[in-house]
Amino acid sequence: MQKVAIIGKQQPLIMRKRMKDLLDKSGFPTDLLDMDTRNAADWTDKLEGYAAIISAGEKFPAVVFEKLAGSLKLLSRYGIGTDEIDKAAAAEHGIAVCNAAGTYSSTVAECAMGMILCLLRRLPDADREVRAGDWSRFYESKAGTQIEGKTVGLIGFGDIAKALAKMLSGFNCSVIAYDIFWNEKAAEELNVARATLEEIQKAADIISLHVPATPETKGMINKKFLEGMKKTAILINTARGELIVENDLADALKNGTIKAAALDVFSPEPPLPDNPLLKLPNVFLAPHCGAGTDEGLERAGLFAAQNVADFLSGKPLRTILNPNYINALK
Repeated sequence: MQKVAIIGKQQPLIMRKRMKDLLDKSGFPTDLLDMDTRNAADWTDKLEGYAAIISAGEKFPAVVFEKLAGSLKLLSRYGIGTDEIDKAAAAEHGIAVCNAAGTYSSTVAECAMGMILCLLRRLPDADREVRAGDWSRFYESKAGTQIEGKTVGLIGFGDIAKALAKMLSGFNCSVIAYDIFWNEKAAEELNVARATLEEIQKAADIISLHVPATPETKGMINKKFLEGMKKTAILINTARGELIVENDLADALKNGTIKAAALDVFSPEPPLPDNPLLKLPNVFLAPHCGAGTDEGLERAGLFAAQNVADFLSGKPLRTILNPNYINALK
C-alpha cells in the first residue's frame, strides 16, 4: 500500500481535506501532517514510509532525501516555486519532484497588476488620507499617473509574465520583456518586444520581476541596477525576495533613485522587524499572498494531488522538474 503525506498547515484545511479525499478515493491513503516548522529536516522521522509527499513551500535539503530514499518516490509541490527543494539530491536518490505549473499564473499576474495600479494611482495613500479626514487630494495636485503610454518591462517571460502581458494589452502601453528562454511565438501573440536587461533597466517606467531565485538571479536588483532605472520608475516583485538586495532598494526609495516599489515577497519571510522597507511610505507591502485566492489555491491543490495519483498509478507527468531521477532507478 502506497501512502501519501500532505505536510504544512499554512494552506486552508478545507483544501487539504479535499486533496486527501481525492487521493483516498484514488486508492492512496493520505495523512495530513501539521508540521510546526518550515524545514522538513526537522520532521524527517515522521515522513518515513510515505511513497509521496505534497509540500507547500517547506525546505527539503539533501539530508531529507538521503534519509527517505527507498520509500519516497515523489515530492509534489503545492504551488510553482521549488527553489527550496534540492532537486539534484532528490534525483540522486531516485525521487521525482514535480509542481503545479500554470495553476497560479493568472492569480499572481492579477496581484502584480493590482500593485501596478496601486502605485501609479497612489491608492494606498488615498485610503489613508480619507481615513484621516484629509480630502485635499481632490483639490490639490496629488494625482497619480496612468499606465497608458508607459513602458512596462518584464524580467522573465514565463507563464505569470505572459498572463500579466495579456492583462496589460488593454491599457495602451508598451510591453518589453527579457528571458534567457525566449518564446517568440508568445511574444508575437501578446505584442511583447524582446529586450535586454539593460534596455529594460533604462527604458521601463514599470519593472515587474518574474524569474526564479537561482545563483544567477539572486541579488540581481541591487544598487547598480536601481541607479540605472528611471527616477520616475516603479518596481514590482511577486516572484522571490532573494532577487532584490533589500537594503539597496530601501536606500533607492529613500533617496529618490526610483519612485516606488511593491513587494509580495521578502528575504527572509516574514521580514525582520528592523527591515528598513517597513518604515518607508513609498513601498507597498503584502505577505506573500499573490497566489492566495480561493480559485488559485483550489487549482494548485487539486493539481498537486492529481500529480501524485497519476504518478503512483504509473502515468507520465508533464511537470517533472528533475527527469534525471530515473537514472538512479536503473
